Amino acid sequence: MARTRLVGLLSLFLVACGSDSMLVGDSDGGDGDSGVEAEIFPEFDGATLVVYEPISASIHLVDHPLTLSAEVVGADGEVLDFAPIVWTSDLVDEDLLEAPAGDAELPFGIHAITATADLPNGDRLQTTLGGVRVQGEHTGVYAGNMNIALSGDFQGTPISASCVGGLDFVVDMSGALLGGDGQCTVDLLVLGSFDVAYDLSADIAEHAADGDVAVDMGFFPLSLAWTGEFDEESTLNGGFEGGMMLFDMEGTVEADRISLYVDP
Repeated sequence: MARTRLVGLLSLFLVACGSDSMLVGDSDGGDGDSGVEAEIFPEFDGATLVVYEPISASIHLVDHPLTLSAEVVGADGEVLDFAPIVWTSDLVDEDLLEAPAGDAELPFGIHAITATADLPNGDRLQTTLGGVRVQGEHTGVYAGNMNIALSGDFQGTPISASCVGGLDFVVDMSGALLGGDGQCTVDLLVLGSFDVAYDLSADIAEHAADGDVAVDMGFFPLSLAWTGEFDEESTLNGGFEGGMMLFDMEGTVEADRISLYVDP
């Protein structure tokens, strides 16, 4: 009787152990076929993410789409079929694109563009391109001259004088705002020599600049309207006119862009 009970318990133990082993080896979610292995996508092992566009420190116009282009390349140098490459910018909240190539509209600023590929084999490939500048057509640092001419009549004697001074200004990254200053010295025989300081500001629409120039000759500041225009090389030419006490004033502005790089 005891022998029979012992044999029965041993059989039950073996059955239970066999059932447990089958469940552990069941890799297909319980369909009973324990011989099916999960896909491991060996072709993606050792793959790299190659980004063609944009490149670091490149400059792009704010009104033009930015081209994005990348590929996943296998260890053997062959391009792999992988579409969900995700593009992001540190200045934009949402994803720019989810594709190997395409265009994206970006606001002006200095962007860090990141391309990310989460591969089927579990690897994550990521490349970041820093210093990608999106800016206005005329954005940059400018240097040139301000020419101010004075003419008038003092006690029946015609008097004329002029001064030519340096002018430095910046067009911001949006390409819409201009600001800068400079100074020169004018010699009026009846009044002697004195320094002239000037500040230039303007709004820019397409190629036209429209703003004010503040001229300070030491007596009182004078604000005059001025207009200018950028040519295809982003050289600015402009002018203004007005009056100061007994004198008529005319001014010209000439400046060339000396750098495309400005702070945001």
